[in-house]
Amino acid sequence: MLSTTFLGHQGWLFQSKTSAFLVDPLLCEEFGHAHALEYRVYPPRIFSFENFPKIDGVVLTHEHDDHFDIPSLARVERTIPIFLSSRSSTAARQILREMGFTVQPLEPGQKVQFGDLELTPFCGDHVRLNNSDEWDTLPFFVRDVGGSGNFFSMVDITLTEQHLKWARAKDSRPVVISWTNNALDWSHMTDFLPENKKATHEGFIKMGVDHKLITTEWGTPAAIVVCAGGFTFDGDRAWLNQRVFCVDNAAVCQQMSRLYPKEQFHVTRPGQTFWMEGHRLKRVFDDTPFLTTTPPETWPSRGPSPDKDQTTPVPDYAPATGRREMQNGDSELLEQRLQEFAGTLVGGTIFKGLYSLLHDQATGRIPTFAMAVRDGSGNERRVYEYVPSACAFVRGAANPEKTYLAGLECWGTDLLAILNGELGPIALNFGRARLWNALPDRFFFDLFAEFNRVSHPLRRPGEYLRTYQRLWARSANVSPIIFRR
Repeated sequence: MLSTTFLGHQGWLFQSKTSAFLVDPLLCEEFGHAHALEYRVYPPRIFSFENFPKIDGVVLTHEHDDHFDIPSLARVERTIPIFLSSRSSTAARQILREMGFTVQPLEPGQKVQFGDLELTPFCGDHVRLNNSDEWDTLPFFVRDVGGSGNFFSMVDITLTEQHLKWARAKDSRPVVISWTNNALDWSHMTDFLPENKKATHEGFIKMGVDHKLITTEWGTPAAIVVCAGGFTFDGDRAWLNQRVFCVDNAAVCQQMSRLYPKEQFHVTRPGQTFWMEGHRLKRVFDDTPFLTTTPPETWPSRGPSPDKDQTTPVPDYAPATGRREMQNGDSELLEQRLQEFAGTLVGGTIFKGLYSLLHDQATGRIPTFAMAVRDGSGNERRVYEYVPSACAFVRGAANPEKTYLAGLECWGTDLLAILNGELGPIALNFGRARLWNALPDRFFFDLFAEFNRVSHPLRRPGEYLRTYQRLWARSANVSPIIFRR
């Protein structure tokens, strides 16, 4: 027997009759603390931890804080071994050791045994594909040694033919495959992207393409289950729920079911359990004694308004750091960090884009980008213009949106925190910055990819360790509620 229970977002519990382990568990309702994201698990859950199974280990596929959540890990008994992606930073390993865990490296291609359960991690193709900042993310394959079933997830990595060949080498037939929907609508923070009204159809097309690849290279699975995007915002950021979540997963699964009526497609919800026997999916339970969801009528509303002509307005935004005022010396430090950042841009995507433009293609603007940095309680902004030939940022014009080809506006406190390695750039992604681009069809302005390279834990392990230590200090008195078998 092999069963897997969905815990929420991308967390899973795998069980046989004698063994159990967790993958990327979120055991608290709020997460995303490392980057001030203020997520809440969606749909809302009800845990009965007194009924939670005892486990043999915890697997962490990568270091992003919707998978590597320190407050959740604080709830795990320290005798339970942690298997962490070997591609993650030294900061992640160090904080787990400081918390009292034994940390084992999760090596791509090397199986890990939990009694009669076996997990094999794979890796992403970072040469031919752009997987963003998912450098340490490890897709994984789970099976029980008795051959009852198997489970395969790409986590946040793009599926390729090679991944399916690796999975097929472990088992000739797929049973349950987890399909990740990470599609979000970013039009709320740009002046050049329309609200994505076609995202559900695009999700159906993408799932159909992956389905064809899976069935061609491996076989027809018993079920494909859709997960990820399992969060909402609340309080003064609740408006994001109508602007960010653009794919109706239930509609995608319904369309796939009509196209392939003999197959199963499920939208996961916490507590849902998939029970496999005889290499088949025998039963699907809506909940378990230790986990269920609240009634659907209590769930926060997500997705665009049913009125296609109505768009949720975008309010002004507050800083992720909670501080609007730069402190003494911060402006000078920010300018120093910007000069360091300018050096990292040489040869990158933005640099190549600027060096591929004719002068008159800039539509009468200066053919570069700028940073408009907010500071103070009013509308004060300090503008920094990127000069690629000088490998520097210089003070820029007062009306950057009309002067420069593209740019970013954000709070100076947030920008400094990102360039210092205290926050990841994702802190700006949800209603905390604005982008403009006068030539979106010609100039690819992916500033966040550049931020990711300079502020990733692999590049700033010391800074991230300090962030993790702050989070651990807040959770150090939490008693474990997940215990070892």
